[in-house]
Amino acid sequence: MTRIMLCGSCEPSDIDLLVEERVHGIGLITEVRQELACRLSLEEARSLRRLIPPLVTSILIITEEQTERIVSMAEEIQPDVVQLHGFNSTEQVALLKRKLQTGIIKTLHWGENGLAEGADPGRCAREYVEKGADAVLLDTMTAGKVGSTGLQFPPEIARQIREAIRPAPLILAGGLNAENVKNAIAAVQPFAVDAFSAVTTKGRLERKKVRTFIRAVRPGL
Repeated sequence: MTRIMLCGSCEPSDIDLLVEERVHGIGLITEVRQELACRLSLEEARSLRRLIPPLVTSILIITEEQTERIVSMAEEIQPDVVQLHGFNSTEQVALLKRKLQTGIIKTLHWGENGLAEGADPGRCAREYVEKGADAVLLDTMTAGKVGSTGLQFPPEIARQIREAIRPAPLILAGGLNAENVKNAIAAVQPFAVDAFSAVTTKGRLERKKVRTFIRAVRPGL
């Protein structure tokens, strides 16, 4: 079964919605460089984190690249997982693995010139896992955006990365919606899919879109 991670929570009712819809992971987008309607302060993220029940994974999504600041943010929010959505080095991942009491997801970004983190996607992803990343998330980027682009990650590259990091989990993001997620899952066979734009309107979660996306991933519901 493909797991589902959804981002965009801004208020307690969003957490209630995602828990009710049985998502596996709830992403809290916190103090990221990109301007988003759901960009949370540390205080807001901490309040929402407290509402996420056991057995649902809480994920702190950040673009911070300073090690001590990342550790401080994680200590304040106390998520289950920290998602490094910036351009953190493999050496920093290794250091964070020793300092954090959480899991680590490392995002890799696909742009117009290929993978931002390295010319060889498979080897690049494998090095992050070898240094301590517990999972790799694939997203797309454009000028000024490190996510929420509406563009899909190339499936052939995603499959290459999936094979390179086995048995570590691959999370597929980037332009997924209710119309294309089924084919994306069939093509890449990721551990989980992650969506934001497809389940929000003007940056805020919308119940109908959330349900439509989840049912596209899990049609038996």
